[in-house]
Amino acid sequence: MKKSLKNKLPEPEKSNVENILSHQNAWRRRKSSRPKEIINAAKKILEEDGTKSLSMMKISKEAGVSEATIYKYFEDKNDLLNQIVNEWSEPFIEKVEKDIHEITDFYSRLLFLAIRYLEGMKATPKIHKIFIKELRWEQYVNSQAHKVNKRYSRILESIIKDSIKNGDVQSDLNFAIFRDQFYGGLEHIGLRTILTNRSINIGKEASDIVNILYTGIKK
Repeated sequence: MKKSLKNKLPEPEKSNVENILSHQNAWRRRKSSRPKEIINAAKKILEEDGTKSLSMMKISKEAGVSEATIYKYFEDKNDLLNQIVNEWSEPFIEKVEKDIHEITDFYSRLLFLAIRYLEGMKATPKIHKIFIKELRWEQYVNSQAHKVNKRYSRILESIIKDSIKNGDVQSDLNFAIFRDQFYGGLEHIGLRTILTNRSINIGKEASDIVNILYTGIKK
């Protein structure tokens, strides 16, 4: 009687199977973390050398991946820059949204927003240089970073609406113009001080711009 061939085949050692599965799982984890590793590599280069030294070749070397791998996750350098800006913006805005609820009066809310804006710029000047100087409008508009920025703008819009309802602000206020003056003014303060490595008294600069704008719109 012939013996079954199945009985003659050696079973794979359990330890070898476990090793194979372990390597497969590690590879999957590594693959899923690659976008984050690429972003971190780009951020490291930005913090050390600024935007001029940022290239896909340099990022690939820092991240330990090929340039082709980077393009699997990001369309181009602008797409990667967008993701870097977004990664910083998201937690920053969430914190502002949370903290501003503890402030009730209109003037103090405006001052809080102005101070936080300048503090954020001072904490991460190179990120703001990307936002102001590097991102092209066609790459930025409707991007995730653009959506996050609109969310930040809505904080100011909510403050204005509440203040109009409470009778603190003129009801015919053109919000778009006020928003551009508020954030545009803060951006220019940062450009002439923080982003040119000059000293800044954030409290004074924030108070000065808020006082001017507040005087123009209060009832």
